[in-house]
Amino acid sequence: MVIVPASHHETAFDDAPEAVWPWPDKSGECHCLTLRYGPDSGAAADMAASLPPQLLRAVPKRKAEFLAGRRCAAEAIRRLTGQAIFPGMGEDRAPIWPEGVVGAISHSGDRAIALAGVGSRFLGIGIDIEKLLSEEEADDIATQALTAHELHSLGNVIDPFMTGLVFSAKESLFKALYPTVRRLFFFEAAELSAYDENGSGALRLSADLNGKWRKGTDIPFRFGHFEGLLLTRVLLTH
Repeated sequence: MVIVPASHHETAFDDAPEAVWPWPDKSGECHCLTLRYGPDSGAAADMAASLPPQLLRAVPKRKAEFLAGRRCAAEAIRRLTGQAIFPGMGEDRAPIWPEGVVGAISHSGDRAIALAGVGSRFLGIGIDIEKLLSEEEADDIATQALTAHELHSLGNVIDPFMTGLVFSAKESLFKALYPTVRRLFFFEAAELSAYDENGSGALRLSADLNGKWRKGTDIPFRFGHFEGLLLTRVLLTH
């Protein structure tokens, strides 16, 4: 997949990505950018020229969120390297990051976000953005995202915030670990092992993923809020 310079996409959106850091710690060597988008963002011809083959027949909203997320990623890369690069899409649909950069992209509603850091410091990075769940949505998601042990630990009460938090943290975990393990794993592969209402928590692997990431390993995550949305992130250092 070709990595295209980000300047090719400058006409697709009216606004530039905005730098944010919605977590209670310092950003260190990472950059986080966000952008609001709509289903009609960008001219159709520009979008067709910019999209990977996998998305040429996608609905307008999917095309718009792809471009918005990549624009955020390109600005994060520019702040890290001095060169704005628009990450392409691999055959596994994961972003193709330039050498020396690791990162992740997420979307929710009309908001895209990307988080990137230097590869010499970070082994993997994951980010996820989600709207807060209603009770009905939490009931539907809990049986997929939470294990029986997690439900028991939470008092067998399906709490919308905690359900959304665990779901989001596991999404971030998958994005952070996937470049290393290079295989799919699902929600039951990790369980919530720590939680602090001030914005930190941990997930414990409940299965061996490969020789390095084994059952019982605790992986910390952070969470925060931005414009009424929940954001989680996982940073794996070398």
